[in-house]
Amino acid sequence: MPAFAYLREKDGTSRMFLEQLHREDYRHRSVIDIGTGTGRVVWEIAPRAHRVLGVDREGRHLQEARAYAGIRGFGRVEFVLGDAETTAWSVWRPEPFDFVTAHLCMSEAIIFRASRHLRPGGKIILGAHHKDHWRENGRGSGHAFSEDEIRDFLVADGFIVEFLGLDTTVVECADLLDAERVLGPAITRKWVGDGRWEGLADTFDRGTRQITLAYVVAKAVKLAHGPVEE
Repeated sequence: MPAFAYLREKDGTSRMFLEQLHREDYRHRSVIDIGTGTGRVVWEIAPRAHRVLGVDREGRHLQEARAYAGIRGFGRVEFVLGDAETTAWSVWRPEPFDFVTAHLCMSEAIIFRASRHLRPGGKIILGAHHKDHWRENGRGSGHAFSEDEIRDFLVADGFIVEFLGLDTTVVECADLLDAERVLGPAITRKWVGDGRWEGLADTFDRGTRQITLAYVVAKAVKLAHGPVEE
């Protein structure tokens, strides 16, 4: 895909993740969105769900999310500041959830917590950076997983994997200026500081002028065993 086409369509969310998200029925269901940020996943679900709880560690993102929820009139949406990896989710809601969503906020700890706070038959829908994500910089993403790793985490914590896929887009860049536009200023600054921009420049000098965006997407069902963590 040419850079100009990618930039025209860019919204930061994996299409495959959204497809899996929209295949579910959220009526009369409760959802917790982990790493909610400004609420981009919540807005996809809120019009249909009974209740949605967004959790994030960044207060400034949550302020924006709460303001937008007010504008849209979403009365059954709540945003809380917290660390979903280290905190028992029952602090935010004592009852188990029907769905857990997590887009680009993924770890073994989050899958473990999800298994403790989903009802039997509840589902987790996740999207994470794949090992191929940003491979052109020589180091990729610092928080990336293979399909096998995600599957193993899910199975180990009592899930049946319903869907597992790889969502890959290769963005063709004419030069490093195109690459900067594709990545955005925040990532560009980070890469300049940690040396990954130099790695990308070396790759471009060798003639490979592209940026790979790769996401592993999974949906899994909680088995009917295991206590909800208090």
